[in-house]
Amino acid sequence: MPRMPSSRPDGWKCDLRLPAEALAYRRTIPELLLPEGLGKINVTAWLYLDERGDRNVKVNPNITIAQIRQEFGRAPTRDAETGIHSEGIAAQFFKENPRYRVLAIFSERIPCRKMCGPMLRNYFRGVPWFYYYDRNSWRGNDGELIRRAADVLSAAYGL
Repeated sequence: MPRMPSSRPDGWKCDLRLPAEALAYRRTIPELLLPEGLGKINVTAWLYLDERGDRNVKVNPNITIAQIRQEFGRAPTRDAETGIHSEGIAAQFFKENPRYRVLAIFSERIPCRKMCGPMLRNYFRGVPWFYYYDRNSWRGNDGELIRRAADVLSAAYGL
């Protein structure tokens, strides 16, 4: 069973189905369980209420710069080269499906300060976020600071 993630705001308890679903997604693509896959791919899982009142989970990964380059080629300038964040992909899904109500958001990495954090605070106000990786706060079993996402996710998922 995955470890309990951190929360924003502090003090909330995550429904552990969310990290379990993110891990289940990773297990469908074995490369995502290797250090390189753990480091490059961020998986998000959102708990939501559908129109019948049933709780469901929406899971999706980010789209990497490498994947975008492979399909479309390089951007005209380096500053235009960015991946598509998993939180943004999920947020677009819920924007297009307003009959669903988001109850909780899990992302393996803390949502970024420039795009995802502000987007979540604005469009999903009051919905708690849960995450494992924040390069300034994850501690290993011996209290050591762990800075690499792959190492944090490996420990959090018990891989």
